[in-house]
Amino acid sequence: MGKRLRAWFALLRRRPWSGGAALVAPLAACALAVIVVAPWFQNVRTFGFHDWDAVTSFRYLVKTSLLEHGEFPGWNPYACGGYPLWGYVEGGTNLVSPWLPFYLFAPLPLALRIEVLGMALVAALGAYVLAGRFTTSSAARLLVAALWAVNGRWGLQAASGHAWHLAYGYLPWCLYFFERARSSLAVRDIALTGAVFALLLYGGGIYPLPHTALAVGLYALAMAWQERSLRPIVALALAGLVGLGLAAPKLLPVLDTFADDPRLIESTERLDPGAFVTLLTSRDQGFYARPARVAPYGWHEWGMYVSTAGVVLLAAAFVFAEGRRERALKAVGAFFVVLGFGAFHASAPWTLMREKLPLFRSQHVPSRFLYPAVLLLALPLAAAIGRFVARRRLGMPWLDLALLVPAIVLGVDVALVAQKPMREAMWMEAPAIPAGRSFHFETEPPFQYRRRDWAGPMLLAMWGNTGVMNCYGVPQPAAPGARAISAPDYRGEAWLAEGGGRAEVVARSPNSVEVAVEGAAPGARLVLNMNFRRGWGSDVGAAEAYGGAVSVRLPPGEAPARVVFRYRPPGLYLGLVLALATLAAIFAARRARASGAGSEVAASRRWW
Repeated sequence: MGKRLRAWFALLRRRPWSGGAALVAPLAACALAVIVVAPWFQNVRTFGFHDWDAVTSFRYLVKTSLLEHGEFPGWNPYACGGYPLWGYVEGGTNLVSPWLPFYLFAPLPLALRIEVLGMALVAALGAYVLAGRFTTSSAARLLVAALWAVNGRWGLQAASGHAWHLAYGYLPWCLYFFERARSSLAVRDIALTGAVFALLLYGGGIYPLPHTALAVGLYALAMAWQERSLRPIVALALAGLVGLGLAAPKLLPVLDTFADDPRLIESTERLDPGAFVTLLTSRDQGFYARPARVAPYGWHEWGMYVSTAGVVLLAAAFVFAEGRRERALKAVGAFFVVLGFGAFHASAPWTLMREKLPLFRSQHVPSRFLYPAVLLLALPLAAAIGRFVARRRLGMPWLDLALLVPAIVLGVDVALVAQKPMREAMWMEAPAIPAGRSFHFETEPPFQYRRRDWAGPMLLAMWGNTGVMNCYGVPQPAAPGARAISAPDYRGEAWLAEGGGRAEVVARSPNSVEVAVEGAAPGARLVLNMNFRRGWGSDVGAAEAYGGAVSVRLPPGEAPARVVFRYRPPGLYLGLVLALATLAAIFAARRARASGAGSEVAASRRWW
């Protein structure tokens, strides 16, 4: 940071016009993010509607697991009879996150707002920094942030509670570090590219991660072909290995969950050209708006206002911008746009990609490809504007600073439209929840916000220490092992399946349950009223599924008085070992490279 400040002061002394632009532009990019999120800070006690309740419950469970129980947040006992928290791609996303301290120590509604604003700033600054790899024009760099970071799609997705969309904020940083790594093969840049890939998974980027990997992969292939060099491919492969290693503690449990719940989704959505233009240019971008005929889903899955001026600029740059990197970015961006039109033909790219690449069979709503497409197409625009400014810098040193004015005007226009759905999002007020309720499952959520929304609240059920069988937010098992307290075959929160005796839960936490056993026959089966998943075990033997529920066979001989069931995410420990090994490999590679560079310098000095 000190070097950057000194460089800026030096620039300000040499070229005050350019120095002024370099100061104003990043501040303006941050201000655009603040404009979009500002309505959420008018009342910091309310909760969000639509999908926000479910994702808030995941974040709240991380806090309670860590602070109240001193446990790793591995299991969600409240959802659908019990479901992996850490093994769910959208679960526990605030654990490996810069926003974790706010969730631990700030009120929950405020922590949500800080995360959303923080990721908006990450996206805006990331777009600005990435554009700096293609131009020195501060105005052009601001334009990239204005068109992409918090445009109409960002506002609609953030308002709807699609918290995974926030992980797109890491996309420009991944491109930035890769752009450095592909030319230098520096260990630091490769490691940072891989670290961003890992953050995309830890952040729950169920769409941002594969989209980022696809964008960077296609860009690497295009640059390798144009430069007749394997360096971009090598850099991407090494960064991918680093990303897999650093993400392993989350990746392995997620893969284990996906093995049981593969999340295969049909995707026949299509977008016609008229609706495409409308979603980019219509200022009618409220959450409940419908300025064009699109189906299925609400407008939050389609709208993406970037303004008519923004569309014209992007189209002009696509036609006229020149350069190797620009051609590569235009090709990848155009491919993403075509993907965004969805299944418009049996041989459409989206249709074929779902058939050939299993990863994308778990995705739908291909209009989501349009959001990264704007970033990819805005970079050639920035490069073209930067060349225009550079050619006229001697005669008009003030030009870059002057161009900030239209860039800011366009950015404010986009931000104010993106703000519309944000104003409609945070209105849910929580009622008082009675304390001291013993844990059990109910069929439907037992508590409601003062004004109801379309889905049953999961967060309020957690506050009331109640599991919900018909839950929202995670896949519902076809044959759950847990039973609601009102079910005809409910036999208690713990019970003995064979022989006489009595079992009673005496202590529990999200990841463990302690059961007192009386009068059990040797070798009897103890059953816990919780869905079984790999990872459940006990202190008296391996846990097994019994009618879909967690169970354990008591040991022969005298039955124990207490049995403790515990859940540990499958693959977590192996993932931690792989992550530590990856960090050690990065450290060793940096030392080896530094040692080699030092030896070369010493040898050259001896030669001279």
